[in-house]
Amino acid sequence: MFDHAPYAKSVILTALSATLISAAPPPGVAGSGVLCLGTFVYFVEKTGKLCRAGEDPEFQARIAGYARRFDDYIIRNTGGDPEVLAKFKESQNLTSENQNYICKGDVAESYDRFKAQGVDKLDDAVDELLARDGPPSFGDCV
Repeated sequence: MFDHAPYAKSVILTALSATLISAAPPPGVAGSGVLCLGTFVYFVEKTGKLCRAGEDPEFQARIAGYARRFDDYIIRNTGGDPEVLAKFKESQNLTSENQNYICKGDVAESYDRFKAQGVDKLDDAVDELLARDGPPSFGDCV
Protein backbone atom coordinates (compact mmCIF):
# COMPACT_ATOMS: atom_id res chain seq x y z
CA MET A 1 0.00 0.00 0.00
CA PHE A 2 2.89 2.38 0.70
CA ASP A 3 5.84 2.90 -1.60
CA HIS A 4 8.46 2.06 1.00
CA ALA A 5 10.69 -0.62 2.23
CA PRO A 6 11.40 -0.58 5.95
CA TYR A 7 13.49 2.54 6.34
CA ALA A 8 16.54 2.37 8.50
CA LYS A 9 17.41 5.15 10.89
CA SER A 10 20.16 6.34 8.58
CA VAL A 11 17.79 6.96 5.67
CA ILE A 12 15.45 9.09 7.76
CA LEU A 13 18.32 10.95 9.34
CA THR A 14 19.95 11.67 6.01
CA ALA A 15 16.78 13.46 4.98
CA LEU A 16 16.91 15.64 8.09
CA SER A 17 19.79 17.57 6.59
CA ALA A 18 17.39 18.92 3.96
CA THR A 19 15.21 21.86 4.85
CA LEU A 20 11.66 21.18 5.97
CA ILE A 21 10.13 22.88 3.01
CA SER A 22 11.97 20.54 0.62
CA ALA A 23 9.77 17.72 1.92
CA ALA A 24 6.84 19.28 0.12
CA PRO A 25 6.42 17.76 -3.34
CA PRO A 26 6.14 19.68 -6.57
CA PRO A 27 2.63 21.05 -7.09
CA GLY A 28 0.26 18.60 -8.72
CA VAL A 29 1.37 15.36 -7.09
CA ALA A 30 -1.33 14.73 -4.48
CA GLY A 31 -0.11 12.49 -1.66
CA SER A 32 3.55 12.57 -2.67
CA GLY A 33 5.79 13.39 0.29
CA VAL A 34 3.03 12.87 2.88
CA LEU A 35 4.72 9.85 4.44
CA CYS A 36 8.09 11.56 4.46
CA LEU A 37 7.08 14.78 6.19
CA GLY A 38 4.59 12.83 8.32
CA THR A 39 7.38 10.59 9.60
CA PHE A 40 9.43 13.64 10.56
CA VAL A 41 6.45 15.18 12.34
CA TYR A 42 5.77 11.92 14.20
CA PHE A 43 9.41 11.70 15.36
CA VAL A 44 9.38 15.33 16.50
CA GLU A 45 6.14 14.69 18.40
CA LYS A 46 7.62 11.54 19.97
CA THR A 47 10.79 13.40 20.98
CA GLY A 48 8.69 16.10 22.63
CA LYS A 49 6.64 13.60 24.61
CA LEU A 50 9.43 11.21 25.55
CA CYS A 51 12.40 13.53 25.97
CA ARG A 52 11.16 17.08 26.47
CA ALA A 53 7.87 16.79 28.30
CA GLY A 54 6.74 20.17 29.59
CA GLU A 55 9.10 22.14 27.35
CA ASP A 56 7.86 24.32 24.50
CA PRO A 57 4.11 23.75 25.06
CA GLU A 58 3.01 25.86 22.08
CA PHE A 59 5.44 24.14 19.72
CA GLN A 60 4.52 20.67 20.99
CA ALA A 61 0.80 21.44 20.66
CA ARG A 62 1.32 22.62 17.09
CA ILE A 63 3.33 19.48 16.23
CA ALA A 64 0.64 17.29 17.82
CA GLY A 65 -1.94 19.06 15.67
CA TYR A 66 0.12 18.36 12.56
CA ALA A 67 0.49 14.71 13.59
CA ARG A 68 -3.30 14.32 13.92
CA ARG A 69 -3.75 15.90 10.50
CA PHE A 70 -1.27 13.43 9.00
CA ASP A 71 -3.06 10.57 10.81
CA ASP A 72 -6.40 11.66 9.35
CA TYR A 73 -4.95 12.10 5.85
CA ILE A 74 -3.22 8.71 5.84
CA ILE A 75 -6.25 6.86 7.19
CA ARG A 76 -8.65 8.63 4.81
CA ASN A 77 -6.45 7.98 1.77
CA THR A 78 -5.68 4.31 2.50
CA GLY A 79 -9.20 2.98 2.79
CA GLY A 80 -10.21 4.32 6.20
CA ASP A 81 -8.61 1.60 8.33
CA PRO A 82 -6.64 2.96 11.33
CA GLU A 83 -4.72 -0.33 11.41
CA VAL A 84 -2.96 0.70 8.18
CA LEU A 85 -1.64 3.79 9.97
CA ALA A 86 -0.57 1.72 12.98
CA LYS A 87 1.35 -0.71 10.76
CA PHE A 88 3.01 2.18 8.93
CA LYS A 89 4.15 3.78 12.19
CA GLU A 90 5.50 0.46 13.42
CA SER A 91 7.39 -0.07 10.15
CA GLN A 92 9.09 3.30 10.64
CA ASN A 93 10.08 2.49 14.24
CA LEU A 94 7.77 5.23 15.51
CA THR A 95 6.50 2.94 18.25
CA SER A 96 9.94 2.76 19.85
CA GLU A 97 10.21 3.78 23.49
CA ASN A 98 14.01 3.50 23.39
CA GLN A 99 15.21 6.79 24.85
CA ASN A 100 18.67 6.36 23.34
CA TYR A 101 17.09 6.16 19.88
CA ILE A 102 14.53 8.96 20.34
CA CYS A 103 16.25 11.37 22.75
CA LYS A 104 19.85 11.43 21.49
CA GLY A 105 21.66 12.07 18.27
CA ASP A 106 20.10 12.88 14.95
CA VAL A 107 16.53 11.89 15.83
CA ALA A 108 16.56 14.27 18.79
CA GLU A 109 18.12 17.00 16.64
CA SER A 110 15.08 16.89 14.36
CA TYR A 111 13.08 18.43 17.23
CA ASP A 112 15.36 21.47 17.31
CA ARG A 113 15.43 21.74 13.52
CA PHE A 114 11.64 21.81 13.33
CA LYS A 115 11.43 24.22 16.25
CA ALA A 116 13.85 26.56 14.46
CA GLN A 117 11.53 26.75 11.45
CA GLY A 118 9.16 29.68 11.45
CA VAL A 119 5.55 28.95 12.35
CA ASP A 120 4.38 30.18 8.97
CA LYS A 121 6.89 27.99 7.14
CA LEU A 122 5.75 24.88 9.03
CA ASP A 123 2.08 25.71 8.62
CA ASP A 124 2.49 26.39 4.90
CA ALA A 125 4.44 23.16 4.28
CA VAL A 126 1.86 21.02 6.08
CA ASP A 127 -1.10 22.85 4.54
CA GLU A 128 0.31 22.49 1.03
CA LEU A 129 1.12 18.83 1.45
CA LEU A 130 -2.29 17.90 2.88
CA ALA A 131 -4.39 20.19 0.67
CA ARG A 132 -5.47 17.49 -1.79
CA ASP A 133 -6.27 13.87 -1.19
CA GLY A 134 -4.17 11.24 -2.90
CA PRO A 135 -2.35 8.01 -2.14
CA PRO A 136 0.20 8.82 0.56
CA SER A 137 3.76 8.14 -0.51
CA PHE A 138 7.28 9.11 0.49
CA GLY A 139 7.80 10.93 -2.77
CA ASP A 140 11.36 11.92 -3.48
CA CYS A 141 12.24 13.72 -0.25
CA VAL A 142 14.55 10.92 0.91
